[in-house]
Amino acid sequence: MMNERLKLAKNLLKNDGVIFVSIDDNEQAYLKVLMDEIFGEENFVTNFIWQKKSGGGLNKLIYEGHEYILCYSKNNYNFCLSEKNKKMRSEEHTSELQ
Repeated sequence: MMNERLKLAKNLLKNDGVIFVSIDDNEQAYLKVLMDEIFGEENFVTNFIWQKKSGGGLNKLIYEGHEYILCYSKNNYNFCLSEKNKKMRSEEHTSELQ
C-alpha cells in the first residue's frame, strides 16, 4: 500500500518538487529502501531527525522520542535550496550546452 501511494505522490510532484515523509524507527530502514527504489538514490536529499518530546520517557536508558523525516526530490538536477544554487546550476547547464 505504501508503494502505490509513493508512486502516486511522485507523479503528482512538479519536476522541482520535494517530498517529506515522516516515520518512526520501526519502519525507517524499509522506507529508505523503498524511496530509493521509487525516487532514485540520486534524488535523496536528507534524513531529518525530529525530536517529538523532551525527557527520557519510561525507559531511562534508551530515548525513543524522535521520528525520521526522509526528504527526496523528484529530480535532483532541478532541486535547489537557494537562489545562489539555482544560478550556479543554470550556469553549469549553459556551459554544458556549448
